[in-house]
Amino acid sequence: MIHLILAIICFEIGAVALSFVFRKTKAEKEYDQKLNESLADEYIIDPETGAKLTLEQAESGHWIEHNNEFLAVPEEQIEKLYTEEQKEVERAINYLKSEPNYIKEKFTEQDIELLENTRILSKYDNWTYSDLFKIEYCDGYVFLPSVKLIGNQHSYFDDDYQESQVMFWIKLDNDFGHYYLREKSSTEKFLDLIKNDDDLKLKGYESFTFKKSPDIINLLRILKSFEGQKKLEIEFYRNNVLIKNEKFVNRKDINRIEEIIKNIC
Repeated sequence: MIHLILAIICFEIGAVALSFVFRKTKAEKEYDQKLNESLADEYIIDPETGAKLTLEQAESGHWIEHNNEFLAVPEEQIEKLYTEEQKEVERAINYLKSEPNYIKEKFTEQDIELLENTRILSKYDNWTYSDLFKIEYCDGYVFLPSVKLIGNQHSYFDDDYQESQVMFWIKLDNDFGHYYLREKSSTEKFLDLIKNDDDLKLKGYESFTFKKSPDIINLLRILKSFEGQKKLEIEFYRNNVLIKNEKFVNRKDINRIEEIIKNIC
C-alpha cells in the first residue's frame, strides 16, 4: 500500500514538473493565437512572414512571400500580422497593387543584367526582387528588391542582414554617364570641410563618379529634384535614373519618391 501511495505521489510531481517544462512562452502563445485566428478565414496569414496563403499552400509548405495571385490583403488580415513592420510593408504592397498607374510586369534578362551592374544593388552579397510594376505615366518600373549582406561566418551570432526595400527605375533620353550618390558618413562630412571635390554636389550626399556625363546640364537639372531628401540611394547609369530607399518598404518612402519621379519625367 505504501509503495502505491509513493508511486501516485511521484506521478503527480512528475506531471507538475512536465507542465513547467513544456509551458509556452508569451511569444509562443501570441503566435498560436494569431495562427488560430487566421484559420477561421478562407485564407490564412503565415505569422512569421505575413504571406497570405490558401490552406493548400500552407499544407504544402511552398509559396513565395508577397508574390501571389491575390490583388491585395484585406485590412482585417493585416491587423493580425505579428509586427508593426510587417503591417507597414503589407499596406505598402497593397498600395502598389491597387494604384491604377502601376501594371504588373516581369523583368527581361537584359533588365536583370543592367540591374546587376548598378552600384546600388551590386554592393550587396545577394539580392532578389518581387512585386514588379511598370509605371504608366513614365517609362520605368517600381519593384521591391530584397537585399542581403552576409555577416561574419565565424561568429557565434547570426549577423546577416536582409530586408525588402523599394526601388524606382526610370528611363530617359539622356546620356548620364555613371554616378552614384548616398548619404555622407560622419568622416566624409568632416573631410568635406577641408576639400569637397565631388563632381555632383547634393547637400548631405557623397557622390562617386564612374563615367562622366556629356549631358551634365540636364543631369544637374534632374539632381535638383532630390534637394532636401534624406535616406535615399541615387544612381545615374547611362540613360537610367535609379532610386532606392534605405529601410524596409513603406508607403511614406514610396509616395515621396513618386513626387520626385513626377518632376523628372
